Amino acid sequence: MPITRDSVKTYYDQNTRLFLAFGKNNKRKAQNIHRSLWVEGVQTLEDALNVSNANIMKEIETIAPQQANFADLGCGVGASLFYIYPRLQMPKPALGLTLSPVQARLARGTATQLGLEERILFAEGDFTSVPLGSDLDAVYSVEAVCHAVDPERYFREAARLLRSGGRLMLVDDYQAARAFSQAESVWLKAYIDGWYVPGVRTVEQVIEWAEKYGLRLIRNDELTPHLRLRNLPDLLARVLLFLGNHLPIKHAILPSMLGSMALQQCLHMGIVEYRFLVFEKK
Repeated sequence: MPITRDSVKTYYDQNTRLFLAFGKNNKRKAQNIHRSLWVEGVQTLEDALNVSNANIMKEIETIAPQQANFADLGCGVGASLFYIYPRLQMPKPALGLTLSPVQARLARGTATQLGLEERILFAEGDFTSVPLGSDLDAVYSVEAVCHAVDPERYFREAARLLRSGGRLMLVDDYQAARAFSQAESVWLKAYIDGWYVPGVRTVEQVIEWAEKYGLRLIRNDELTPHLRLRNLPDLLARVLLFLGNHLPIKHAILPSMLGSMALQQCLHMGIVEYRFLVFEKK
């Protein structure tokens, strides 16, 4: 069946609490369900989980040292906002947008616990149609555009939201710009189907869309070497994928687990690259 906006929403409604439970760490008030990056100098999982957040924060500070006006499109349970917002100088109220009402509800609960409910606003909605004006300093998405059924619409909306000189920051997966073997195509499809990520495209395609709407690439960092991959021997992985696809389990956690395994194979084989891209509005 084709991946739709509603199927992505259902995927996160069903799986978010499980994702948080699998990654549970009682020391974290706001749990980050994104990937950890083990760059030089990082010693703890907490710091590794926040490398992407710290990079985004630095970009926001560069263009808006004070009173930054920004939004997180595809915010999940709000962990990136809860890291970034308190570290900025007098930021304006920020918006976190997610398709999932479960995620929005969890994020609002954490905002209340942290005393940020009047500063960080969480809403359920589509990031191709955002209820904000066109004066933001920054917009960012972490592992979110990959879920877009029509990713070009995301870039059109991001460009609309940004002021002149504003920046769009993306941390996400991108297809390698090369032809794939039949076996590689199987792994890519397994990742896309399992994680509901029809928006995984090449960097070249993303740049083309961004430029169409007045967004110029100014940073392109390869993050894959900083991941701690858990890829399996190919034969074992293929057997598990076959068995998983034939189990009579309907819950969305099964395709998620198969998609996670497939992603590890894709990253290891160079089929998919994990990157940090920054665009500036002309």
